[in-house]
Amino acid sequence: MFLKEKIKIWFSKIFGSFRYHLLFWNFALFFYVFLTGNQSIFVNYFNLLSVDSIYSNTIFLAVSVTVLFTVLDMLFSDRMMRFSPIRSMIFLKSLLYFILAFVILFLAANKTVDIAVFGDYKAVLAKMPELQLEHLRFLAYFYLACIANNSFKEMRKKIGVTNFFSWFFGMLNKPYEEKKIFMFIDMKSSTTIAERLGHEKFSRLVQDVFNDMSMIYNYHGEVYQYLGDGAIISWNVRQGVKNLNCIKAFYSFLRVVERRGRYYKRRYGDVPKFKAGLHVGKVMVLQVGTIRRDISYNGDTINTAARIESMCNEYKQDLLISGVLYESFEDRKEFAFKEVGTIKLKGKKQGVLIYQVRQKLNKRR
Repeated sequence: MFLKEKIKIWFSKIFGSFRYHLLFWNFALFFYVFLTGNQSIFVNYFNLLSVDSIYSNTIFLAVSVTVLFTVLDMLFSDRMMRFSPIRSMIFLKSLLYFILAFVILFLAANKTVDIAVFGDYKAVLAKMPELQLEHLRFLAYFYLACIANNSFKEMRKKIGVTNFFSWFFGMLNKPYEEKKIFMFIDMKSSTTIAERLGHEKFSRLVQDVFNDMSMIYNYHGEVYQYLGDGAIISWNVRQGVKNLNCIKAFYSFLRVVERRGRYYKRRYGDVPKFKAGLHVGKVMVLQVGTIRRDISYNGDTINTAARIESMCNEYKQDLLISGVLYESFEDRKEFAFKEVGTIKLKGKKQGVLIYQVRQKLNKRR
């Protein structure tokens, strides 16, 4: 199951990256043709296409660039960027952008070229077109497009795929109501662990934990916020309730951490444990801030999920959910649910019905 989950995440990342780059580069390259009217860059490279037209050639170039950028996303992974000097990575990526732009110019000037030429740099330089104003324009446009590509990609990561298009088209300027599922997930005994490890090593632990938390995307969840050593995960109701995705995501995350237990013990001396609380309800979605903007969910639903998570220690449970969410599930056979009772949560006047959730013995692996 662990390997299956990891492979699923890997393919999901590749597909998501490919889809994003394909959309971006088709738009960027067609927009360049629209702005400049210059079609000399977009030729039938190596005569691979049966139809030689500006549309097919541009799409072919966009697909080629998309594949290259998808590979770059895999090479410049979050883990590599984390353990590498930032300035070196920025310089290397910028250099690769310019090299790719020059390769496009070279291929545009040499539709048919012997691959053996690339083994002789003097022959390559001899076949390079003389740089004219139109080439310099393309170099500048392509580099700026690469910067914009990275900016949109990072923004998409920051605010989530669901909110990205709403933000891009300005739909978040006015608050609107939405029904969502929220999970508060927190590391157990984090204060004790932080004191033992020290703040620097504990920060490394938190980074590793959050990287493993990417498993929730297999179950259509999105990270809304990271809170110290914990996080708030959100689902739209349909995807979260379907196949008990919001429950499965939590136990899938626990399995990943458990299977990587040897790594955590070797590096941090112990395997971190987690607890979580889940609730469903209506929230207001809005964009906040002027100098630094962010996407915010406001409402009692989030506060209730946080209060439910805080009761896990008192009832010695890993996962507690609200009765409202429990009633939303159509098929509850896969997990063992047990009513805890109506509990008076801190800051709330009325009690909230709580259920504990456990994995069935035959479902733990």
